[in-house]
Amino acid sequence: MHIEFYLSTKERTVNRRNFITLIGLGIGTAALSSTIVSCENIDHGEAFGWDGPDPEEKDIRMQVLAYAILCPNPHNKQPWIIRLTGPDSFDLYVDPERLLPATDPYYRQIHIGQGTFLETLSIAATGLGYEAKIDYFPEGMYANTELESKPVASIKLINRPGIPVDPLFGHLLTRHSNKQEYDNHPLNQEEADILHSFHGRENTNRLNIISSPQAKKDFEQILTNAMQIEVGNSARDRETIEMFRFNEDEVKKYRDGFGVAQAGLTGIKKFVVENFLLSRKSVDKDPTSFGNQAVEMTQKTAASTATFAWITTSSNSRLDQVLVGRDYCRINLKTTAMGLAQHPMSQVLQEYDEMILLQNTFKATFGIEASDTVQMLFRLGRAGATPHGPRRVISQLIRG
Repeated sequence: MHIEFYLSTKERTVNRRNFITLIGLGIGTAALSSTIVSCENIDHGEAFGWDGPDPEEKDIRMQVLAYAILCPNPHNKQPWIIRLTGPDSFDLYVDPERLLPATDPYYRQIHIGQGTFLETLSIAATGLGYEAKIDYFPEGMYANTELESKPVASIKLINRPGIPVDPLFGHLLTRHSNKQEYDNHPLNQEEADILHSFHGRENTNRLNIISSPQAKKDFEQILTNAMQIEVGNSARDRETIEMFRFNEDEVKKYRDGFGVAQAGLTGIKKFVVENFLLSRKSVDKDPTSFGNQAVEMTQKTAASTATFAWITTSSNSRLDQVLVGRDYCRINLKTTAMGLAQHPMSQVLQEYDEMILLQNTFKATFGIEASDTVQMLFRLGRAGATPHGPRRVISQLIRG
């Protein structure tokens, strides 16, 4: 029996808003984040891909891809197409049906998500006794404001008995991004030094880590303002709501996006919210409360964080974006290994017109060259683990 059947429309609205406020859901942050989305454990009987490859699978391509799909990616869109080219090779393309045109109008974040995919499959290959030889943009690289029907990479899997296993392989099934409030303690110098010395494959990708009271204050203001801008547009709201999964049935049907579990809700709170307080119909009718919650929870998550980091490049080609994705993925895996939480908060980096003025303020505040591109912005700290986002089955990526 649906308990709201006995309430008036006004009473249902008040009760829904009061309940959300009382339990501190932070659903808006989960719903309205247009960053690289968390990869966390879902609280279901079904693992949704997070148990690794099928033990009966003999095709090395399918084994590697079963790990690759677990990488962080924007809105958990899973924007990848795989075209099989041989018994041990395949090409990676951007899926043009899985873009974010309102929040990522030039597909920069989508291409970072191609890099995270490539890094994860490369690490997975070593754990399976293979080397992944990657040829970037084999048919030519297109401009950073365009998307062409060309492969982002060609991948050849080469059997290498005795190949050293990447130490990050053991963290592929446990890596996640954590959107909860942190413990407000900065990374210590040793932890920062480890990440600085570890992170990059490319010297051109610069990692910056900052922990100071003034930086914390500045980030809290900038990130909150960025979220206010983000939610102030109906197209951006619709784009995000489309990817929010309001209940278990939607999770099972779509196997992508994110829901209340990724906001840190579990047990009875998760059950009550999904079954009695939230529905796609009510949010589509009035998305305002989602936006308001997003701004409030952005302020709270930023205020709970003492360390922030970002990755910059001096140029901004499609290859730059892919390589940043590889670096970001390694950092996320390394912080998992170190027992640290990590959460991208990249609204201020987005390229739609309304965000540019605040983006310039952000760069000026932190001494970033105006000509540089800040590709990723994220926070670091400590918090309890949150559930994985669901993944599709590999066959849904493959086109031939």
